[in-house]
Parts: sequence; C-alpha cells; structure tokens
Amino acid sequence: MKIRQLSMILSAAVMATAAIAAAAEAQDRAADWVRRPTSDDLLAVWPSKALQQGYGGNALLACIATLHGTLRDCRVESETPAGGGFGSAALILSRQFVLRPAVKDGVPVESQVRIPINFPKPDRATGSHIRPTTASDLPGRVVYRQLRWTKAPTFADVRAAYPAKAQADKVGGSATLGCRIGRDGRLSACEIVREAPERYGFGVAARRLAPLFETPVQTDGGRSVVGGYAHLNVTFAAASIDAPDPVIGRPEWVSLPNIEDMSAVVPEAAKARKVFKARAVINCQVGASGDLETCGVQSEEPAALGYGDAALALSRRFRLAIWTDEGLPIIGGAVRVPIRFDLDDYMRSASTPAAAEGAPAP
Repeated sequence: MKIRQLSMILSAAVMATAAIAAAAEAQDRAADWVRRPTSDDLLAVWPSKALQQGYGGNALLACIATLHGTLRDCRVESETPAGGGFGSAALILSRQFVLRPAVKDGVPVESQVRIPINFPKPDRATGSHIRPTTASDLPGRVVYRQLRWTKAPTFADVRAAYPAKAQADKVGGSATLGCRIGRDGRLSACEIVREAPERYGFGVAARRLAPLFETPVQTDGGRSVVGGYAHLNVTFAAASIDAPDPVIGRPEWVSLPNIEDMSAVVPEAAKARKVFKARAVINCQVGASGDLETCGVQSEEPAALGYGDAALALSRRFRLAIWTDEGLPIIGGAVRVPIRFDLDDYMRSASTPAAAEGAPAP
C-alpha cells in the first residue's frame, strides 16, 4: 500500500531575513537553492504518528547559510500543529539542503535565512503497520545524525579525496552517507543518501573518506550505537582547491577553560599592578584530537604584562570537535582564538579570608 500522491514541495524558496533593497547592485543576491528536498526526503523524516494517522503540517526554520552551501545553527521558529513533530523533522531534513551562498558586493557571504517547509496532508492514512522505506528510515534501523567523532579525516585527507573533475572545474559540493557502525566504532557499508551537484563524484569521494571516521560505541547516556547507522555529512569546499591555507569548518568547542584555569595563569606583573582585565589573541594549529598545537601570540592588550604568554599557557584547556556538523574537517587547520580575561571580582574574592577557607567564589 502506498500514499498515492506525495507532491511534497517546500512551500516557498529560502527567504533572507534582511530584504534586499530595489537599488541593490546586480552582483548582490540572497542565498538560493542548489538542491531542494525531494518527496522521498520528506517521507523519510515524516513524524511516524502523523504518517500513520494521515495528517500533514508545516515548520519554519531559521538558519545561517554558510559559504559552503550548507546550513548551520538551525532552530525551529514555529510548527503546525504544535507538538506534531514537524519541527524536529525539518531540523533533520535541513542537513540535506544545499544552497548557493548569498553574495554581497560580489563576494560570497554567510547570511541569515528563513525556510518554510510544508508537509501536505496525504490522501489517506497509511495505518500503524506501514512505515516509510527509504535509505534513511528502514524498518528496525536506528539512524544517528550527531555522533561524537574520536577520529576523522584531516584537511589534507579531504583535499586528496576531492574529485578530479570538480577540482578542474573549481566546483564545490557535498554528500550525505548512511553508514553502519561497527563494534570498533568504525563505519562500513556506506550508502550515498544524497550528493550535490551530481555527476561530479562527491558521493564516491565521501565514501573513500568514511573509513577514516571512528566514534565511541556508546552514547553519553550509555546506549550502544553498534549496529546502528550514522548519517555523515561531507563537504568539499571549492575555496580549498587552490588555497595556500586550509579551509576548515566553523570551530565547535567541546572543552574550554573555566575561571579557575584563567586565574591560575594571571601573570605576576599583572597581579603586582592589579590589572585583571586583558585581551589576547592566539593563532594555533589543530591537532589530531582537536587540541591546539604550535600556538603563537597575535596580540595582547594591555601590552608587556604577560597576558600573551598566559593565553599560550591556557591553550591546552581548549579542544575542538574534529568534524563539523556541516561536514568540514578541522584537523590540520589553523584557528584564531581570542581570549578575554575579566577577573576583577574573582581575584578580589579569592584574596579574602572567606575564600581562603573554602567559601564559594561569586
């Protein structure tokens, strides 16, 4: 039994939150579609209760369209009916969207976008015994879309796997894989769920990278992921083809220093002058575990008090996720880390007798 009509389309194109004035120059444009979700894409994430009972709904997402054509920082602005699951379904679906980035003054830029997604009411309910059968939602298949990777490809790995034709044409693209998670946390039996643009080999290139990923075999809650399937996004950024410096994803910090860590590295010269507000910027390479390596000081304010060296000492407290949600590498890339010290109240309280006796700091 099938739903006879599933002409499911997005109810509107991406709408930039900031309207473009009529007098804008011709080279300026809002983000626009490269690949829209298909009917099968929508069916794969359709809330099971709504599908079984035969009703539709809609959701409105607010996201940032990246330079690489993917979306990040998506959130649900609204959904109808409330609590029907269509907002969550839209968030899952957003990982498969591919857009052309907005252009300002002839240069691609990130932009805020609002995406309304319509799940039209099907002709009839499917009944509780019928479920969608697609690559991303097979009976008995558990799909994980945000795994914590302990191993992932480096920037050099991704550039080496970049399809030759796409490199020659200077075309960027992306692919989503569905892979089985083994007992060792490695991926196998990867299927190409989607790739865009097609005919450039981005799906095949992504599959070549899949063996380089590894995830813990249990979630933070202790649930085993072995035998489940991972949805893995891989993005090939056109800017990385000829770039002298690595083009990596937007950093996602999984470990940051706390106030005790920061107070422990305050320079003696700053303590002597009671200067506990400062700012330093360091530039670092990203190591294989997401740690910061070979850091150097770019700037420090105020100067000559030692806050640059303090920031370097603090760098060991930072750690990055080694693969971004948009499907870009971090390992082997360079990051700029601004660090602000604002410790007046903490250092004052730490010097009081109450604090020395173990009273909690404010």
